[in-house]
Amino acid sequence: MDKHVALYLRLSPRPDGHSEGVDVQERQGRAYSAQTWPGIPVVVYSDRLLSAADEDVWRPGFEKLRQAVRDGEVSRLWCVEQSRLQRLEVGWFVLAAELAAAGIDEIHTGRDGIVRVADDIAGIKAVINAGEIKKMKKRVNDRLADNAAQGQPAGSVLFGFRHDTRDDGTKTYRQVPEEAAAIRESMDRVLAGWNLSAIAADLRERGLTGAHGGTLTAGSVRSWLTNPTVAGWRVHRGVIAGRGNWEPILTEDEWQACRAKLAAPRVVTTRDGGTYPVGAAHAGFAGRKYALTGGLAVCGVCGDPVAGSVKQLKGGAKRGGRDVPYYLCRRGCTGIMLEQTEEHVAGRLFAELDKPAFLDAIAEDAHAARREEIITALSAVDAKRKELAGLWGTGALTSEEWQAARGSLEASERELRAELAEKGPPPARAGIEQARAAWPLMTLGEKREFLRLFIARVTIGRARPGLQRFDPDRITIEWRKR
Repeated sequence: MDKHVALYLRLSPRPDGHSEGVDVQERQGRAYSAQTWPGIPVVVYSDRLLSAADEDVWRPGFEKLRQAVRDGEVSRLWCVEQSRLQRLEVGWFVLAAELAAAGIDEIHTGRDGIVRVADDIAGIKAVINAGEIKKMKKRVNDRLADNAAQGQPAGSVLFGFRHDTRDDGTKTYRQVPEEAAAIRESMDRVLAGWNLSAIAADLRERGLTGAHGGTLTAGSVRSWLTNPTVAGWRVHRGVIAGRGNWEPILTEDEWQACRAKLAAPRVVTTRDGGTYPVGAAHAGFAGRKYALTGGLAVCGVCGDPVAGSVKQLKGGAKRGGRDVPYYLCRRGCTGIMLEQTEEHVAGRLFAELDKPAFLDAIAEDAHAARREEIITALSAVDAKRKELAGLWGTGALTSEEWQAARGSLEASERELRAELAEKGPPPARAGIEQARAAWPLMTLGEKREFLRLFIARVTIGRARPGLQRFDPDRITIEWRKR
């Protein structure tokens, strides 16, 4: 193709919202080209809303221009200013070498005049531009850190919240009622033993979508419940910077309980008494098909776990018998009808859950007082952080003093949070009526998790001689105690 005049146009986002659009740049470039190089064709290379100050940002238009230069297709080059092409010093010298190799000695600009590629002045400008970028990034990072210290929200949009502004102009979050209610409901279900996929499926059926309209998944639900923002914490660069200035959706106790529930793997007991956590690799493990297997139900004679099996009653199928699901001790000591046993255990549990005294015993919390002390101490750390941030903002503290004080506060906060995690979450208060209504629709995995919230062990005793029916008196339930 014939050589052409290349116009490079770039619009980078600016915090104040003011910037020169690529359309304006194109009109200026075409007018300059028509006057300076009449008759030479013009090709536009542009990148909208892309920065030249970050080497990790891929600029398709810029890379296409570089390729055209290397291929010898460009005879002249125009842009508004040198920094539109490249703002990194190393990047500039690489581009300058490519232009020189292609015989392009000058860059025509609208603001900097004619920039001679090989001149020291162009190199000095590149260094100055790179230095200004470093200063700008430092100013932006300082401002973001100050916003975080003041409890103002980050720029991202989260499920359950939308950005809002108070009467005094301070940025904050406001709750989206339907989404906040979904987060609280999801918290109740997780603590009651539901799995995340079932929760997400139910919310999708009700028409809920993500904050940006995406499809809700198990990962979406996990993200809501473990994100510090839902508990009112402001996160900056992956670290909790203090309390946010918005109303939390979940209390600290609820958030900690969800985090602990979702972080802890389920532990399985083997035949020899050993244990191992069930992870993603164990999904679909054949031995996990029944609600009371996995060590929850044991033989009353030998103490071994019972397993789900199939038993032929009344002489087998050829004589008119039938195959029925059966819980059977691995040594053959005891056996009992599986479906009736699960129905009996669930019925006993819901009957007990109707008793306030039972719930009080289950929910007894030995660490409640210390947990409250830790939460109060965390609030005090947050208040001190805001006080110091205010002093830094007025100039009463130097940046070095602010950094030292903040480091000390962060160390104290880490110690408190480590102790809070060690104490564990408060006992779950399951939504009993909700769980009762959902029980027939729960998967086996969800039923198993719910039963384990309240039951420590189910013991199956010997069958009474001559009794040819299901005998609930053989079943002893040991309730979990805190």
